[in-house]
Amino acid sequence: MIAERVEGLAGVLAIGIAAVLVVLAFVALPRGDRYLARGPLLLLLAHVLARGIQRNFDPATLASRLLEFASVFAVLGSIARSAFLLGVMSRLARRFTRPWPRIHRDLLQAFLYFAVGLVALRAVGVEPGSLLATSAVLTAVLGLSLQETLGNLFAGLALQAQPPFSVGDWLQFAEGPDGIGRVLEINWRATHLVTIGEVEVIVPNGVIAKAPLRNFSRPTPVMRHTTSLVLPDAVAPHRIQNIVLRTLGDLHGVLRTPPPSVLVGAFVERGATYSIRFFVEDFAKIEPIEGELRRRLWYWFRREGIELPPPRSRVEAISAGTAVTSLGDASRASQEPSIALRLQALDFLSGVGAPVLERLAQGTRSVLYGPGEAIIHQGESGNELFVIEQGTLEVLVTNGAGLTTSVARLAPGQFFGEAALLRDEQRTATVVATSECQLLVISAGAFRAAAEMDRSIVERLTTKLAARLTELSHAVSDHGDLAEEERQSLQLIERVKRFFHG
Repeated sequence: MIAERVEGLAGVLAIGIAAVLVVLAFVALPRGDRYLARGPLLLLLAHVLARGIQRNFDPATLASRLLEFASVFAVLGSIARSAFLLGVMSRLARRFTRPWPRIHRDLLQAFLYFAVGLVALRAVGVEPGSLLATSAVLTAVLGLSLQETLGNLFAGLALQAQPPFSVGDWLQFAEGPDGIGRVLEINWRATHLVTIGEVEVIVPNGVIAKAPLRNFSRPTPVMRHTTSLVLPDAVAPHRIQNIVLRTLGDLHGVLRTPPPSVLVGAFVERGATYSIRFFVEDFAKIEPIEGELRRRLWYWFRREGIELPPPRSRVEAISAGTAVTSLGDASRASQEPSIALRLQALDFLSGVGAPVLERLAQGTRSVLYGPGEAIIHQGESGNELFVIEQGTLEVLVTNGAGLTTSVARLAPGQFFGEAALLRDEQRTATVVATSECQLLVISAGAFRAAAEMDRSIVERLTTKLAARLTELSHAVSDHGDLAEEERQSLQLIERVKRFFHG
């Protein structure tokens, strides 16, 4: 009688402890993980249900003993699971300890449930040692059948004991682009990765433990990427290097330190090979950066008149077609307005005589820029005027504190660069193309010669320049000094006179 009463009190105490731990686990878990508290709660309800059913059976029957085992296992399992959530998954545990790898969490839970099972067996009068001794043959059969699974398990443990990679690292585990992925998870059986093509790959731990690995995220996320181009060997290497380095300097995602470099490689039939090397700290952006680099270089080479060399074996076969294409291009060019007529459309050149426009056109060239390219940079030297024929651009000014502000947007018909053209000073702003842009570039020499033929051009452009300086001054500071602006305008007129007479 006393034994039954003690057993009943122990059962009530166990239920109370399990219930308190379930509540504590629910409260301590992060809001997104509170659903995990359902596990120990269901085990606690299973214990109560098994106890209720067991009362309807004779204690000496097998069914009663099985129900007793189930009830003991459920209540102890609920306690163990709640304790695990509090010690490993709660907000307090995550604040003072690093997150546990998935494989460690799974193994700890398996050990807890195994220990709970042994205790439950003792509770129903079964000696676990004798049970394990009599199942040696069964254990051997299971070990042979689970050989590969156990191999993956121990390989996963080895990967966690001395980890060559961690979650979030970019890893090459096989040849080809599909053999590169970012580690999502390492569990007891396999490692989950997602490739650059956003495809999830599951690699057994036994396979990945034997493979030669390249970790692009260690020792630091900074890594060097190399790409190559074949360009005409008739173009001077320093010219190619300057173009590529300037393009890399404007690319978002390319690190300034360590600096990029351009090396001259082997000379092949098509021309000279150039190795372009730059550093990034985000492996996932390598392909987009390389694509943007090649896109911008296309515009650069087109403006500079540098053509990508075709295979030498195809020169004779396509020579006739090339001639036809050239004739077609010439025909289309003849249909386009001349540069002189295109210059006449500008407001400060309207009404100017044909000889003046022709002289100005001799020092003017038409260029094409792609989206995102910087046409001029603030602080650099320059003496050319840019006229927008097609596309849109953005004017950016960086103040002394390093804050960059967008001060204006330019559309077809507008122009920029007149300040450096007239004052022989550094550029006062950076101008970036926001779409594909067709520009006319007027040199200082051509503008000087045209202005000597028609002095009204100077006055018109000076008025435009004074207005542009006022806009920039207001954009950089919240208040402007009218007297100061008038003083700058007077100084500007004097500089313009010196430009054309000195």
